[in-house]
Amino acid sequence: MLSRAKIRQFFFGKRSVSQKRWRQRLPGIYVFNYHRIGDARFSEFDPNVFSCTAEQFEQHLLFYKQEFEVLDEASLIALLDSGEAIDKPYALITFDDGYIDSYQHAFPLLVKHKLSAVFFVVTEYTNGGIFAWWDEVAWLVKHCQSSSLKLNHWSSAVDLSGKNQTQNIRKLLYAFKEDHSFSMEEKLEMLKAECKAPPMPSSHSVFANWPQLKEMVDGGMTIGSHTRSHPILAHLSLEQQREELTQSRDFIASKLNTSVSMLAYPVGRTDSFTEQTQALAKECGYRLAFSFMNGINAQLDGHSAYQLKRISVDGNKSVDSLKVQVMELNSKHRA
Repeated sequence: MLSRAKIRQFFFGKRSVSQKRWRQRLPGIYVFNYHRIGDARFSEFDPNVFSCTAEQFEQHLLFYKQEFEVLDEASLIALLDSGEAIDKPYALITFDDGYIDSYQHAFPLLVKHKLSAVFFVVTEYTNGGIFAWWDEVAWLVKHCQSSSLKLNHWSSAVDLSGKNQTQNIRKLLYAFKEDHSFSMEEKLEMLKAECKAPPMPSSHSVFANWPQLKEMVDGGMTIGSHTRSHPILAHLSLEQQREELTQSRDFIASKLNTSVSMLAYPVGRTDSFTEQTQALAKECGYRLAFSFMNGINAQLDGHSAYQLKRISVDGNKSVDSLKVQVMELNSKHRA
C-alpha cells in the first residue's frame, strides 16, 4: 500500500515537499510578498502584478500560521533591536503598491485570521486620479495595433506578435525598466504616440484611498512607504531620492497619524537601489527597507536591515508550490 507521502508525490511530483525535508528548513525571516489579490483574467491592466485569488490567499495565511512564527511590525523591530540570532523560521507578510484589493480582499482575511501585514503604498497613487506606469504600459500593449514597438532611442524593437499578451506586456515592461535615458512619464508619452491607443478610463480607481488605509491601520495593519511616485531610485540623483523617501514618509504619517518605519524600494532589483540609497533610507528615519531580491534573511542587524530579501508570491501558487519555493531557497542558501 502506498504511503500518503508517495501518493502526494505521484499527484504533485516536484511540487510536493516531504515532511522530513520541510522540518529541516533553515531558521530565518521569510518575507512573503504580494501585489494584487484577485483574478488576473478580468483585469484591464497589468496581469503580472496579480499574486493569487482571495481563496488561495486564505490558504496561504493558514499555512503561515501553522508553519511559522508570524511577525508584525512591532515584533520585527523588537527582533532587530534585540541583536539576537534568528533561531527559528519567522514569516512576514508584505504587499507592494497599495492596490484597492488589498483593502477589499486581503485585509478582511488577515483580520479574520488575526494576522498583520505591511502594505507599502505609493503616495501619488493613493491620492487618486492616477494610474501606475506599469498599468499604463499594459493598457497600451492591450490596445496597440502594431506587432512591435520601438521608441526612437531604443536600439531594437520589442516584438509583440506573440499570442501570449501577458508575456508581451512583460517584455515591454522589461524594456522600460532597462531604459535610463528618460523618466517613466517621458517614456510613457513616447509610447502613447507610437501606440495611438484610446485614453485610459478616467473614472477607474485601482488604489486604496486614505480612509481605507486608516481603517486598515486601525485594524492592526502597518502602512509603509513605496516612495512618492515609484521611480527606480538608482536612476535618480541623491537629492531626488531623498525627496522620494522623505516626502512619502511624511505624507503617510500626516494622513494616518502613525509613524512610518518601513520602506520597500520600487522594482527592488540589485540595480534599482544603491548603498547610497540604503544610507539615505536610514538617514530619512526608516528602520527597515526591503528589496525585491529573492532569498531568506538569516540575520537581522543594522546593515542587513536596509536590504532585506523577499519571496515573491505569484502565479496563484498552491501551498505545496509555496513549500517548494521555500525549500529551493533553502538549497541555494546552503550552497
